[in-house]
Amino acid sequence: MIRKLLATTFALALVGAFAFAQPVIDGAIGDGEYANTLEHDSGAVLYWTVDGDTLHMGYTMAASGWSGVGWLTEQTNRKAGGDILMFAMVDGEAVAYDAYQAGARGEPDLDENEGGSNSLSAFAAMHEGDVWTVEFTRPLATGQETDVDIVPGEEVLFMLAHGNTMDIGRAHDRSTQGGAFYIEGFVF
Repeated sequence: MIRKLLATTFALALVGAFAFAQPVIDGAIGDGEYANTLEHDSGAVLYWTVDGDTLHMGYTMAASGWSGVGWLTEQTNRKAGGDILMFAMVDGEAVAYDAYQAGARGEPDLDENEGGSNSLSAFAAMHEGDVWTVEFTRPLATGQETDVDIVPGEEVLFMLAHGNTMDIGRAHDRSTQGGAFYIEGFVF
């Protein structure tokens, strides 16, 4: 009887440990790896888990070129003030760019060029058959002026975009042509 009770307790402890394990940032998103999932009308799928002061996020998105996500706490002039993460393949390797959208339009500025730094503590990405699978980890609050703090439970405007080439300097198509999408009221 005691052995059965101990075995049951051990099994429940293992299930609990795996249920709350943080995602593995390896460029492959497994079933149940993230606490939250959202499927967008564009076909993109977002995955995220907030663990203490850290965001673990992943997404899949169809794109022949670079792909990116971003967020704003308040939209006052299009995408101005947005925290932007872009991913591209360079010489066969995935590269992550952390950027800030200073103006309403145009190319975002890399954080490194604006006095900040790349805030991703980990990332992995794969681009196969014109589909991106991206995973990354970053602090909720970075302390940088070029980043937008994430406050769990508070709404943000979430942005998704992709280009037709791997050159992140080349703009995405207009929103009306399927190059960028917004999710209003997104909550981490």
